[in-house]
Amino acid sequence: MPVEYDPFSMVFRTDPYPHYARLRTEAPVSHSESARMWIVSRFADVGGVLKEPNLFSSDAMAAILSVGRPREDADESGGAGPLMPGNLVTYDPPAHTKLRTIVNRAFTPRRIESWRPMVEQLTRDCVKEMSQRDHFDVIADLAALAPVRVIAAILGIDPSRHADFRRWANTIAAAMTGSKRNMDPVASGVVQAGLELAEHLGEVIATRTAAPSDDVIGVLVRAQEGEVLTPLEVIGFAGVLTFAGTETTTNLIGNAVRVLVENETVRARVLEDPDLVPRLLEETLRWDSPVQYLFRRTTAPTEIAGTRVPANTFVCTLLGSANRDPERWGPDSEAFDLDRSTSGHLAFGLGAHFCLGASLARLEADCALRALLPLLEQSRFEGHALTPIDSVQFRGVSKLGFVRG
Repeated sequence: MPVEYDPFSMVFRTDPYPHYARLRTEAPVSHSESARMWIVSRFADVGGVLKEPNLFSSDAMAAILSVGRPREDADESGGAGPLMPGNLVTYDPPAHTKLRTIVNRAFTPRRIESWRPMVEQLTRDCVKEMSQRDHFDVIADLAALAPVRVIAAILGIDPSRHADFRRWANTIAAAMTGSKRNMDPVASGVVQAGLELAEHLGEVIATRTAAPSDDVIGVLVRAQEGEVLTPLEVIGFAGVLTFAGTETTTNLIGNAVRVLVENETVRARVLEDPDLVPRLLEETLRWDSPVQYLFRRTTAPTEIAGTRVPANTFVCTLLGSANRDPERWGPDSEAFDLDRSTSGHLAFGLGAHFCLGASLARLEADCALRALLPLLEQSRFEGHALTPIDSVQFRGVSKLGFVRG
C-alpha cells in the first residue's frame, strides 16, 4: 500500500511521528495525490532543498498558505503566489537578500541582548500572576501571553492591544493551516483579523514616521544609507513577526513544559539544575519542532534523492521528520535525550531563510522556563488530555493545566 501524506490533513495532527518514520523508510521522496505536491522527509534531502533557494523558490509559502485561495488555484499557479510586501518568508534572493539586510538592523545580536531585561521582567510578571492562583495554565498564562507582550514591546505597540494581537495570531493560524483553512475567509474571521492588524500597524508606522523612535518599527522606517522599508513593507514584516514570532515561541515553551510533564527523569534533572534549560529547549526544538514543515516550488526540473521532480511543482519539506531521522541523529532519534548534541537541527530552517527571530525565540523561552521552574516544583499537572493546537503546520498543545501544592 503506497504511503500517502497530506500536510493539511488533521489526521496527522495528534502524532505525526510514526507516519514520518514510515515515509523516511518506504518513500523518502513521495508524491501526495491529495495534496498535489512532493513530500521530502529525510534530513539530508530536506536540508538540500532548503539550501538551494534558486532551485526551490519560497514563493510557494505564499501560494499555498494564502488564506481563502483554493488549493487548485495554487497548484496551477506555477509560482504566481501573492507576495505581501515585506514578507521575508515568501521572497527569494536577491529581493530577499536586500529586504533581510534592512530588517537585520532591528535584530542585531546587541539589540536582541538589550531586550533581555525586558523579556525577563515580562516573564516574571506572568509567573507571579500564575503563582497567586490555585490553578494555572502554562499555555494561556505564560506561553501564549509572554511572547505577545514581548513582540508588542519591541514593535512599540500599546500594551492595551496585547489581547488583540493574540486573537489575530490564533485566527490567522487556524485559517492558514488549521480547521478553518477551507472556510470562506470572511466567515472564518481571518479577513477581519488581517484588516484590524494592518490598520493598527499602519497607525503605529505613521506615528513612528512623524516622531522617530528606537523600537523595531522606528528603525525600519528610518532611512540608513538610502535603504528604508516602505509603509506596506513594514506592515508585511511586522505582520509576519507578530504571527510567526508568537506562534513559534508559544509552542516551543509549551512543548518543553510538556516534556517536563511526560518525562520524570528530565523533569528531575532540570528542576535540580536550571542551567540545563538551554539543552532542554534545543532538544525540544529537534524532538518536537514547533514548525513541522515548509513549502518550496521547483523553478526547473530537478532530482531529489534520485527522484525526478518537474518544474513548477510544490515540495513540502518535513522539518519534524528530518529532526528525527536516525541517519542524522542515530538509532535513538525518536527518544528525548537531554545530553544529545543537537547542533544542526532544522527547527528554525536553514540557509538564506534561517529564522530571523531564532535568537529572540530562544531568549524568550529560556527566560520563561527559568522563571517557571520554581512554580512547577510546587505544582502538579492536572492530568487532562493534551489537545493539539488548531494547526497542522505548527505543533503544540492548547492547554497545560497545573494545580499548586
